[in-house]
Amino acid sequence: MIKKAVTYFIIITLVLYGLRYIQYKGLLKQTNGYYDKYTTAFIKKNNFDVLFLGSSRAEMHYNTRLFDSITNSNSFNLSLAGATPNVAFAALKAYLQNSKAPKYLVYEIDYHFLKFDNNEIKNFNNYFPYLSNKTLLNEFSKIDGRMNCFYLNPYYSWPYTGIKNISTSLHGWLNIPNQKDSLYYKGYFKESLRPSLKFSHIDAYYTYFNANSRNYLDSIITTCKQNKINLTLISSPIFAGGMVDLKNKKQIILQLKNIAKINKIQYFDLSSLPFCNQRNLFIDHYHMNYLGANKFSLYFSEFFNNKIAQRSLK
Repeated sequence: MIKKAVTYFIIITLVLYGLRYIQYKGLLKQTNGYYDKYTTAFIKKNNFDVLFLGSSRAEMHYNTRLFDSITNSNSFNLSLAGATPNVAFAALKAYLQNSKAPKYLVYEIDYHFLKFDNNEIKNFNNYFPYLSNKTLLNEFSKIDGRMNCFYLNPYYSWPYTGIKNISTSLHGWLNIPNQKDSLYYKGYFKESLRPSLKFSHIDAYYTYFNANSRNYLDSIITTCKQNKINLTLISSPIFAGGMVDLKNKKQIILQLKNIAKINKIQYFDLSSLPFCNQRNLFIDHYHMNYLGANKFSLYFSEFFNNKIAQRSLK
């Protein structure tokens, strides 16, 4: 009886490993969308000269197509939805495992978000096929201790993959694009589906650097210095410049400028550009739609040429 149970367990385990391999293989076959973005970032060998890094704000605000056309760059938007500084640091280190260090890194500072200290990796199950990247696995495991189990144990990972991932895998095997795949270009996500910002009451709040966020920002700065990457810290547009949200914006901006000065890098607060009061350019207080992203990317491309690239040539 025990021998039969062991035999069944081995068979089921092998079947689960096989099914998981087939599922992941289908996800890795995606040639567009966010799985193609992750494959580029964590599996392929790249030679991009400019990287954008941050959370969904950076993912949606820096249009790589427009940026490349104006700056003659070969850029990639490495930003990940919900990425706190620890997740952003993990993404950067994992990218550098296989790819050549870029000449420039633009890191989006979400100063309204810095006070939150959590161990959440948003949509963590989407990264399962990429945990073969040992750097990604190690850094993600520091954030969420379950990641090693997800990588090693199909009994643990399979329930989290969900129907959505299975469906996406089938699309990969059949070479059928998903609904949002065409909205991605070199890591940039074109937000054209959600409606423009409507009026909503916001209670203003204080923000600050929690210790964990500051430590990981320092780690990003150190990694860039070690790899001779020109790092620039940016805060991109917030609706109304963040003035309706933050009570201490001037103080947090001053702190960021001091951090940049100490580390001999640049920080630019671009959160209050003239068009930041236009509701039709935003979907909420912190994220622009594609119209806003186009306007900002045109502005930032010229800004990059004049303020960032020119400085590195001196």
